[in-house]
Amino acid sequence: MKTLLFASLLIFGLAGCASQPETHSMSERENLKVDPEVSYAMTVTELFEKRLAQPSGDSLLQVQFAVEARSDAELAWTVIWFDDNGMVVKSVGEGYRKATLLTGQVRYFDATAPHTKATSYQLHLREPR
Repeated sequence: MKTLLFASLLIFGLAGCASQPETHSMSERENLKVDPEVSYAMTVTELFEKRLAQPSGDSLLQVQFAVEARSDAELAWTVIWFDDNGMVVKSVGEGYRKATLLTGQVRYFDATAPHTKATSYQLHLREPR
């Protein structure tokens, strides 16, 4: 009987853990993720972040980056925003943005967090689909 009770508690405990929202530790997450399919054609040469002051006294996180093309290429990029707890901060239009790069060209891009509670980010670069 004790074994059955222990097994039930263990199963319910694991089920409860599985339903918890996914969090990302700052030390586990890199700010830049480049798909190997585009890394041969381009390089991220600059990656900056800054806070933009708002009239309310709060600030929004802004990411700016530059990409240098080694060959003509198509690029899709997006930024995922995170709060202090590592939870994703939802935003409108979260899809990938597309850009065309020409050989030798350096293109500059920026994105601003959708909410003041966004304190970190992860930039993703890949081929358009």
